[in-house]
Amino acid sequence: MRVSPQTARRFHWVPNALTVGRLLALPLIIWMLAYDGGPTSAMAAWTFAAVAVTDFIDGRLARALDAETTFGRIADPFADRLLVAVGLIGLIAIGRMGPVGPLIILIRDATLMIGVVMMRNSGIDLRVDLFGKVSSFLVMTAVGLALLSTAAWIDVLFWVAVVLSIASFIHYVRTALVALRGRGISTQS
Repeated sequence: MRVSPQTARRFHWVPNALTVGRLLALPLIIWMLAYDGGPTSAMAAWTFAAVAVTDFIDGRLARALDAETTFGRIADPFADRLLVAVGLIGLIAIGRMGPVGPLIILIRDATLMIGVVMMRNSGIDLRVDLFGKVSSFLVMTAVGLALLSTAAWIDVLFWVAVVLSIASFIHYVRTALVALRGRGISTQS
């Protein structure tokens, strides 16, 4: 989908505004989780889903409007990871899930964010690829559904998302090592 240059210029700000909106929605989701008390929260689940959908929308708009920015490349995945973190911590806090699965994803996400910053400081810009997008989509879907229901199939989906998160982490580590070797940077201590 391409739009005219005049339209693109007029709406160039929208993708980044959606990303900022995702960040601003996080306290609302936290409040909903605290208010409902668990083991599920329909309000938080539907709000989480609506906020998660903006991730898809802002990326499509940024490409369509030729509005991809450095801010968006950094803030968009950061907002996504914070949204997932709020959902995962919320699942633990309301007693919907034990800490093991959520902590695996939280540690993976924190490690990846630190790694991306370190790579960027080395002059290497790692981008989210299809594997990472599928993994993130599955995690967001599983978290949103787990906030909504205690159905056993959702727990199975969640653990599939955990396994896929680990696999995508390994994939990104390999990608980073190849990029570092390509730049002549030693990966041995």
